[in-house]
Amino acid sequence: MALPVPRAVKVALALARLCALVVCAAGALVLASWHFDLSALEPLFPHLHSMAPNAAAGGIAAGIGLFCLTFRGLRPFAWLIGFGLVLLGGATVIQDLYGFDLGIDRILLGNAPPAAETSGQLPTGRMAPGSAGSLILFGLALLCAKGDRLGSAISQILAVAMLAQVLIVLTGYAYGVATHYYQFPFTAMSPYGLLSTLLLAIGLLASSPEEGIAAAIVEKSPAGEMLRRLLPGILVLPLVIGWFAHQAEIADYYDSAATLAIFAVSSIVVLAAFSWTTIDAVRRSDRARNEALIELRGQREWLSTTVGSIGEGVIATDPSGSVLLLNKVAERLTGWPLADARGKPIWEVFRVIDEATRKPLDDPALRALRERATTRLESGALLKTRDDKELPIEDSGAPILGFDGSLAGAVLIFRDVTERRRAAQRQTMLVGELNHRVKNVLAIVQSLVQASLRQATNRPAQAMAQTLSERLRALHRAHDLLLEAQWSGASLKAMVERELEPYQREGGPRILIKGPDVLLPPQCTSILAMTLHELATNAVKYGALSAPAGQLSVSWRTARGNRLLLTWEERGAGVVLKRSNGFGMQLIDKGIRHNLGGDTKVDFRATGLYVELNVPLEPARDTGSKSLPAPAESI
Repeated sequence: MALPVPRAVKVALALARLCALVVCAAGALVLASWHFDLSALEPLFPHLHSMAPNAAAGGIAAGIGLFCLTFRGLRPFAWLIGFGLVLLGGATVIQDLYGFDLGIDRILLGNAPPAAETSGQLPTGRMAPGSAGSLILFGLALLCAKGDRLGSAISQILAVAMLAQVLIVLTGYAYGVATHYYQFPFTAMSPYGLLSTLLLAIGLLASSPEEGIAAAIVEKSPAGEMLRRLLPGILVLPLVIGWFAHQAEIADYYDSAATLAIFAVSSIVVLAAFSWTTIDAVRRSDRARNEALIELRGQREWLSTTVGSIGEGVIATDPSGSVLLLNKVAERLTGWPLADARGKPIWEVFRVIDEATRKPLDDPALRALRERATTRLESGALLKTRDDKELPIEDSGAPILGFDGSLAGAVLIFRDVTERRRAAQRQTMLVGELNHRVKNVLAIVQSLVQASLRQATNRPAQAMAQTLSERLRALHRAHDLLLEAQWSGASLKAMVERELEPYQREGGPRILIKGPDVLLPPQCTSILAMTLHELATNAVKYGALSAPAGQLSVSWRTARGNRLLLTWEERGAGVVLKRSNGFGMQLIDKGIRHNLGGDTKVDFRATGLYVELNVPLEPARDTGSKSLPAPAESI
């Protein structure tokens, strides 16, 4: 499970990679100076030839090894390079001890390039003992790094030994007692070798920020604060005081015994003052920490009470994804008691799979840790309990951020939706049964009407049966719209389009439908469907849909108070005689006004029929159950 990398770790790894690149650049520059004339760079990089070619090549290899060490997939290359560095440093030490030349420099230089000849510093086949020793130490450190705890500890010790070697060389230069190939304790090396050793040691410590010295330095605690304050004084102050004491001895101000006494006393006084300021800062930090702990205990009690009272499962983790807290609901649903779950990775306690594919799902808490964002409540997941039972759940996760923006952990909330699914299944079954029964009733009535139509012998009876059949089909279409939306409502746009679709043909009347897709509540659907059917039937017989030149416009919009304003306007047809006893007129009046609590406006204009409907999209409080009148032929 990939988790976000803390900022301190990112900075430490970036520092290690930067050190590796600088070491590689320094080695490449020295090698280039032996092959080419780089005298123009002498003011910026003096004494490039003070570093032997084999030492420069070893520095480049060491930089590459350090860079590979910071990437998990490249660590085998780092270990291989470490083995090669041990061989190179060991070969240099052996040829120093026994006085023979392996010819490594001549291999690197080829046939004595001009830059090497004119410099007057042709290599003797030997690198400085300090450089050889640093390569051996660094090679061994690479071989031990990123292994088990013992290997990592050895790698850290070797890095500290390299830093000690750098301090010895710096002290030798500062005190004026280091010469070329000077024996221990002032092991001399070139300035570029000294810089490479320092950067390699720092990079090696920074490449393991999760453990050892680097972890102690970046630790956000009083101990880390004390180490960060004391380390510069411990490393720098004794060297500075010793240098001043040595300069006083050279100037014959004191003899060697007095110099040593002054050095000792000055070191004690300065380090004591430095330590006092550090301890005072740590004491202030500790007081603030204790106050924060007291406040934290109170908030913990408050949080514990709040989480315990929540009716959903709650799991909290630390930044690494380990479980810190489960409430009682989470314990019951997962089957994991808090005592057993604390400290375990959350993906062991909270196991979720996709209900359809049976594949493991990404844990929302881990996703919140990676993305530092709240994940939405999701469904379709199955929780596998400790005893391998499966529960349908909904879950979501959110990161927990500290006051400084750092990642403190994540919280996971989930709920059992078994009962909800059962209720939804029962509702679906009941809706299906209702649809089946309504369709059966409509089909039976339709059959009776068709039978009556076939048995009718006079024209008025046949017309009445035909009209009733068409109205039943309009009701059937309205029912289909409700069925498509699981009885949650019907689309007004779909209702208008289905009602007028039979009359839209090329060369026929022009029909314009305009308006947003409004979801009609179930109580409005049947009445509006019948109203549109009656208006369309009337328009076919007497209005705009009765002639090719006719124009019909149906438009609607929603108004304040959750009301629907629908306009039916006909043009290009003869004037429809005003009738007040037609079924359509009575349907509009009684259905829209009485049953739905809406308002109507019917205007028989010279250009054609104009109807306005103002219908509330919420159930009316007092609606009389009025029976509809007997059908008539027209409005």
